[in-house]
Amino acid sequence: MKANLRVQTRQALRQRLLRWSGKPWVEQMLRSIAAMAVGFVLAGFRAADTILPLPICLAAVLGLNASSFGAYVGGCLGYLIFYPFQAVEPMAAGLLVQAALCIFGDQLTDDDRWFCVGSAMAFVALVGFLFLLEQRFAAKMLWRYMLRVTVAGAGTLCFHMALHREQPFCKLILLACLCAGLCAIVPVGLPLGAVAACALSAACLHMPMALTAAALCGLALDLTWAPGCATAVLMLGALVGCCERRLLRLFFWLCAVLTGVLLTNTDPLLLAAAIFAAPCALLIPTTRLLGAQLPAVHDRDTRLGAASGLLRQLEQYLTPTRRDRPDPETATVFDRAAERVCRVCGGWDRCWNEQACSTVEDLEYAAPAMMTRGRALRSDLPPAFLERCCHVDGFLTAVNRELDDLGCRRQCRSRIEESRKILAEQYAVLADAFSRESGETERPCRYRPEVGFRCEEAPEQTVSGDRGATFRVGEKFYLILCDGMGTGSDAGSEAGDAIRLLRTLLQAGVTAENAMMMLNGIYILRDDGGFATVDLVRTDLVTGEALLLKWGAAPSYLKRKNSVEKLGTASPPPGVGVGEEYRPEEMKLSLARGELLVLLSDGAAGDAAERFLRQYGGSSPKELAFGVIHCQTNAEDDRSAAVLALRPRRPV
Repeated sequence: MKANLRVQTRQALRQRLLRWSGKPWVEQMLRSIAAMAVGFVLAGFRAADTILPLPICLAAVLGLNASSFGAYVGGCLGYLIFYPFQAVEPMAAGLLVQAALCIFGDQLTDDDRWFCVGSAMAFVALVGFLFLLEQRFAAKMLWRYMLRVTVAGAGTLCFHMALHREQPFCKLILLACLCAGLCAIVPVGLPLGAVAACALSAACLHMPMALTAAALCGLALDLTWAPGCATAVLMLGALVGCCERRLLRLFFWLCAVLTGVLLTNTDPLLLAAAIFAAPCALLIPTTRLLGAQLPAVHDRDTRLGAASGLLRQLEQYLTPTRRDRPDPETATVFDRAAERVCRVCGGWDRCWNEQACSTVEDLEYAAPAMMTRGRALRSDLPPAFLERCCHVDGFLTAVNRELDDLGCRRQCRSRIEESRKILAEQYAVLADAFSRESGETERPCRYRPEVGFRCEEAPEQTVSGDRGATFRVGEKFYLILCDGMGTGSDAGSEAGDAIRLLRTLLQAGVTAENAMMMLNGIYILRDDGGFATVDLVRTDLVTGEALLLKWGAAPSYLKRKNSVEKLGTASPPPGVGVGEEYRPEEMKLSLARGELLVLLSDGAAGDAAERFLRQYGGSSPKELAFGVIHCQTNAEDDRSAAVLALRPRRPV
């Protein structure tokens, strides 16, 4: 009884968290708390006995929103706790930056980085100049003033490139600054920043920028904690820890840090920080945080070309060829029936030797009706044959048995031919992917995607059967929404498998159309009755053009400023058949003028959703997705809505 109560309590809490987590104000509150925490940590960064205005840089980059104010408040708290006697100057400069954002923030975009840089430098310089007057331009204070102004400009530009341009190097600088700020927190004699810097350096060992990460992390420790030669020690670890195996790489890195501490007379606490940081490094997703890719493999164009040619040959061998040949199966049916019945009859010589031509003509006369119907009747046989045959009923029974066997053989051959055709199509898709030329120059993107997604599970279910995914491949941005058959975890697993397969194919260079056809072929070959409907959107971030592929999914909608267009019609899902009639719907769209593309699962589609779309007057994808899901009542299926919009951006 108590176990059931605990399970029900956990389910109720989970449903409540899912219900509240998608609300815009909840998401904004979480972002504000995160920005406040980052601002608090950045306030601890101190170099050459000078506090740095890094929280002000972060607040200027975030723009006019609650997150920016949270970063400012967190920075103020950090200054008051870490450096209470020097907190007035950065707090005043940050307040002026917030005032400037309140005045001009609604006219700014994410690409207006120079306004952020200029405002941060100007207000830090203005407030610092007033305090410099009080110090009568002392040489030491003048150098600190120049350092703060320089850091204000460079930090704002770097943070903007890290958060809006997603530059790996700038992201790494931001993480190193956080490690430096954590050095101000010393719980048991060991600064948290030392552990964080060592963990970040160890986590980047498998990446091309391992040496850069080690240098930045070591520099952050030398500027704030001053253990001695942290930069040299961590760079030595990056050079030594270049093994392929993860645990062996960490072991060599620890040995290098130990050697560096002994040789350079560095603070032994750096070795203790490295020991604590080693297990933490295994948990840091550096590839996702920094957006950097692993080292590229060597060029294998020759092998890929040979593999493409081989797949082309296999496609030709498996492509079914139709030849105009007479069907011998009709004669086989009568021959086998005669062997069973007529061979033991006394009239065998008369029917099949003396009057063989008449018997064959009579059976050819009856054959079309039998083969069309799939069953032989007495009325199909001509009167002359009925008068001559002594065992009509037995002959018909034998013919019908052979017709049943013939139907099974034809069905088996049809299945084999269908499978052969599916394999030929998949070989062709793989050949195209292998033969695709690489090394194309990526053009600067003019648009950035903005996606809103909301999902609600069916009544009496704790897991939704719908799944969605977004990812980018070069200049293309993909949005996928899959609705698994049924509801619950089984349907969700089916939809998730479909998304993982499509994502892998698209990232491997397969076109969206071919990826959908491969999914259809896999569903047919698997033959377990499971499938998922698919909505796939491929958007060009350079031109703003989009391609919508729909297969078995509910209608989608393209919302413009004053109109709503319904896209797609009801069709069978993938996995039903092959051929030209079994293909996804293709629709070419343009999202360059702020249009909103709305994808809905079966449970979310309906008249209520369409009415809400026509009445909605905003432009927020998240707000629109939330409203579409909650405008309906008494829904019995999983409900999901994905909304995509493109926002203009300036090239870097």
